[in-house]
Amino acid sequence: MSYLTREMSVSALKRMKSFHDDVISLYESHEMDILDDLGRRNILLSPTQEKFFAAELASRYAGTHADGHPGQPDIMIPALDKELECKLTSRHKSGAWSFQTDYETLLAKGSLDYLYVLASPDFDEFAVLHFEGLTVDDFRPLSNGARGKVAMYKHKAMHKCNVIIGNVKNNNDINLEKLHSKLDMSTSPSSKSKILKSIGYWKTTPTRYSFELETV
Repeated sequence: MSYLTREMSVSALKRMKSFHDDVISLYESHEMDILDDLGRRNILLSPTQEKFFAAELASRYAGTHADGHPGQPDIMIPALDKELECKLTSRHKSGAWSFQTDYETLLAKGSLDYLYVLASPDFDEFAVLHFEGLTVDDFRPLSNGARGKVAMYKHKAMHKCNVIIGNVKNNNDINLEKLHSKLDMSTSPSSKSKILKSIGYWKTTPTRYSFELETV
């Protein structure tokens, strides 16, 4: 069971939303739109994720704090001897979600907990995913030009995930269920052969996931 609760997460997200609304108003007063670049928006909001989630955790675990300085943990929870890395991300134009981390930091630590907040473009729908004990084996190898960032192997890491807000769906299971229904109704040998081939694919391919956001 996660040490981060739904109630803590809802409270922190509401404070982040309030800050987000203030930022939009400030940008609009200068004839700019922060929503034109969600990556830049998320970078601007990232410190609020650390601050507000740390404050919620501190209500249960005394001494919890967000340092904010380079090289320091995003959130430190001394009572649990835990460091919590915070990541705020939005869906790419391709529809994919990228869960990244700094490779060298994770390699040096050996194992870290992660708090990924998935946010809609308007910052009114979210998923909160709390991963415990991720290692470099849960992420892709470091590649040239990646600036030290590596992407998560979701099929490896999701069994370490606590879904706090939103929902995660196993696309392999969903597709297999649909294919088995088609197979039961199929009478054509060639059609059955194609369906069985697809079933074999979804049984052997690494698990793929889709993420559903929740209005907060």
